Amino acid sequence: MKKYVFLPVFVIFSMCLLALTVSAAELEINTDFPGGNIIVDSINGDTIRVRPDLRDSRDWFYYAFRVKNGEGRTLRFVFDADNRVGARGPAISSDEGKTWRYLSEKPGHSSREFTCTLGSDEKSVIFAQAILYTQRNWEEFVAPLKENENVTLGTLCKSRKGREVEMMRIGAENKDAKFAVVFTCRHHCCEMTASFAMEGIISTVLSDTPEGKWLRENATFLFVPFIDKDGVEDGDQGKGRKPHDHNRDYNHELYPEIKYLKAYTVENFSDKPLFFMDLHCPWIRYGMNEYLYSPMPKRKEMQVAVTEFYKIFEKYQEGAEIPYKEAWNLPFGKDWNNEKNYYIMENGILTSSSKTFFGDLPNAILAGTIEIPYSNSSDVEVTPKNVRELGNNLGKTLAEYLKSK
Repeated sequence: MKKYVFLPVFVIFSMCLLALTVSAAELEINTDFPGGNIIVDSINGDTIRVRPDLRDSRDWFYYAFRVKNGEGRTLRFVFDADNRVGARGPAISSDEGKTWRYLSEKPGHSSREFTCTLGSDEKSVIFAQAILYTQRNWEEFVAPLKENENVTLGTLCKSRKGREVEMMRIGAENKDAKFAVVFTCRHHCCEMTASFAMEGIISTVLSDTPEGKWLRENATFLFVPFIDKDGVEDGDQGKGRKPHDHNRDYNHELYPEIKYLKAYTVENFSDKPLFFMDLHCPWIRYGMNEYLYSPMPKRKEMQVAVTEFYKIFEKYQEGAEIPYKEAWNLPFGKDWNNEKNYYIMENGILTSSSKTFFGDLPNAILAGTIEIPYSNSSDVEVTPKNVRELGNNLGKTLAEYLKSK
């Protein structure tokens, strides 16, 4: 005969409470992967209160964290302030960063919180401010290029924490090169979307297209994918890092990456007309931060050169997934693109950016930047594919621009 045990109501209630507590305790949130960043303030049932780990940077919005043991649950993440979540919500990966999706198919997502229901098989999920790009991604990209006779992979220097700061040369042995070209990325380490554009540029330079062949015959290239290498791997904000970030270090040389980039460029490229471009991402969302644009340089002659370049780029980008108009570029002196943003007296020395340093070199023909939105550009979802396409078109633009010089 079966026996049934009837427990008092208060005992049953206590057991249910204990089960809920155990379930909440089993939910794991960590940052033990390249680019990881979050501070967890509290976990109350399925509501988790979090904030970006600012470390030594200004109040910024970058985060990337992994959730384990949350499968089948609907989790609500609430940040400490507005403007922490991008226009399409977080980027989400259920396979440790191999593939990504955005939470929202449309822009306009809450800037302070998001709610996500995890599938029954999603035992480990990464949430990030945008699609991550770290050393692992770069290694995957360059792996098939190691046997390419045009490519030389090397190390610019060691970072302050002892990491190798990668560089790529294309046409290093091209003694007949008429031009020298330098592309840099991740002066602000959190601006990961721009890295996919660098891949696209490199792909065009190495392609069998007329533009690729012409560029290899007529130019020698330096690509530095991670200027703030430690920040990329550690998951720092990087923007406004104290006492200043990497893109305000060109007079101070606190960071070895800046010191060695300057020296390498002057030593290797002083005998040729020099083209320089630095790839960036803007503020997290809203207004001009959700369309593709370039902030104009201060010097008039450089403004003319940059305008010419981006008029060509508009032609190549027509019909591409991410819209672009040269008229969208931000004039110097307007909004954040002003003297105060670039030039600050620090210990008796004026801070200086990459664009200023390269633009002041006597052989510079162009020194500019481009701002690539994180997740939403002109109501188009920003993806690795369409940012690589954008990079392809920057490469084609470069060929046409240099042909006229």
